[in-house]
Amino acid sequence: MGRIPYGISNFKKLRQNDYLYIDKTDYIEVLEGYGEPYIFFLRPRRFGKSLFLSTLEHYYDLNNKDKFDQLFGKLYIGQNKTDLANSYHILKFDFSGINTATKEQLLEGFRKTVLKALKKFMDQYDLNFDYDQTGMPSEIFNSFLGRVKFKVDNKIYVLIDEYDHFANELLSFQVDTFEETISKTGFVRKWYEILKQGTADGIVDRIFATGVSPITLDSLTSGFNIASNVTRDKGLNQMMGFSTTEVGLLIDKLIEQPDKGLLEKLKRYYNGYLFNQDATERVFNSDMVLYYFNSYQKKDSEPNDLIDSNISSDYAKIRKLFTLKNKKRNYKILESVLDGELQQTAITTEFSLAKEFTAEDFLSLLFYLGFLTIDSSLLNLVNLRVPNYAIKELYFDFFAKIIKDEADYEIETIEIKKSIIKLALEGEIEEFVELIEKTLHRLSYRDYMDFDEKYIKLIMLSYLMLSRVYYVKSEYEVEDGYIDIAFFERSGIEPNYEGLIELKYIKKSSYEDRGEEIVVEKLAEAKEQLIKYKKADELRERESLKKWALVFVGDKCMECKALNNG
Repeated sequence: MGRIPYGISNFKKLRQNDYLYIDKTDYIEVLEGYGEPYIFFLRPRRFGKSLFLSTLEHYYDLNNKDKFDQLFGKLYIGQNKTDLANSYHILKFDFSGINTATKEQLLEGFRKTVLKALKKFMDQYDLNFDYDQTGMPSEIFNSFLGRVKFKVDNKIYVLIDEYDHFANELLSFQVDTFEETISKTGFVRKWYEILKQGTADGIVDRIFATGVSPITLDSLTSGFNIASNVTRDKGLNQMMGFSTTEVGLLIDKLIEQPDKGLLEKLKRYYNGYLFNQDATERVFNSDMVLYYFNSYQKKDSEPNDLIDSNISSDYAKIRKLFTLKNKKRNYKILESVLDGELQQTAITTEFSLAKEFTAEDFLSLLFYLGFLTIDSSLLNLVNLRVPNYAIKELYFDFFAKIIKDEADYEIETIEIKKSIIKLALEGEIEEFVELIEKTLHRLSYRDYMDFDEKYIKLIMLSYLMLSRVYYVKSEYEVEDGYIDIAFFERSGIEPNYEGLIELKYIKKSSYEDRGEEIVVEKLAEAKEQLIKYKKADELRERESLKKWALVFVGDKCMECKALNNG
């Protein structure tokens, strides 16, 4: 079994320490073939961007000429070496981790990051010359480029990792600071103007920059309008992330006797990303896949939680983006996404908060962040959907937090989990329903969403997913229709009972007009549907499957009936 490069983003370390490596070096040849020297390439968080950048660094660095065969000899590019291999001085900037608490700390952090990169450059190429290290980052960079062009014979390849990291942090918490820093005469744009000047002067020959979203590209355009954004190019769809074939190879190498359905399970949780509507294969989030195999190798079993906590914490930072510009509209979009509806839009290539931030822009932002991906195309539009179950759980975690905030209701997560464990072990749903009622009651005092069946269902789904006890499905399709909520055995968890819920909602006005008669009517409808669904082939053999018909009026569950398994 090979060593799993989970968390390893240094290409040289990976190759010299016998880590498994999925060969992506053919894309070096592809990128050179583009004939575009200045490139921006975006992918969601934890998608292998830093490792790919490190691969470029070691391939083009003239200091690695004598290590070329050791690092690349057995890889595609080692057998198909290009003329530009080992021909550049590499100047690499990493803008992740900058403190964004205040404008002053952001500026100082950016300045230190620039100085650190310039110092490393001088050290690795044994250079010694003076340049002005005071003032704004653009002034420091300008002074450096003005001197370095007389000190080196080869041109410079500039690599930029997480070009937008601090900008996304600002978006989450300080929109005003974002606009001041990135837009207009902000110091970040000034820095990119100097980088552009370096290309005009001939010292900077190539640039490759990675990031997550194009939220800052529009703001940079007037000062840095030379780069090509190749993020959505069809030929680069699989440049980062893993294909199904590549994940299959990892299974063969890492697991001696894999479960028959392992690849399908990994697809369900980690696959689904498509970055161009004409691309033919969806890709896996590589970090999530490596997280799974890393856990499997350590304890010979899959992780207890199939979502990497690093992924969860990264995506949690995006929560504030749902309040961006138009909170009410964004929450409606969230509600629609959670209900499984496709989101039809055109994907924005550049957008700025200085202009109107439309629903199209917001959906595009969710696409770039990895919350949504392309399902299909419709003329010049695309339909977006949630890529996989791991991201769906993160969505519902987020929705549960919104409910908690909006209801001003300090419901403890442990209460939710206990009620669902009771459901799983004893087949009793009453405590779970009581928690839903309490939540609805608190929300009834808030002008947040209109009560309806969909809204109640979303709260139920959020709580069921939050427990991590079940694999939960909304609008689960069977041969005779769609089940409101289905929850089945989750990998690694063995509940005594699985379940189906058919939910009916009655408006208070209708209840006041017809009273108990309408409750009986709706209950009968729910029961009839459940009986019909239970006959579906995929459900017929599930002996532990329980079925509940629930009828709500306002914030009260008027009927909660369990059906026999007959």
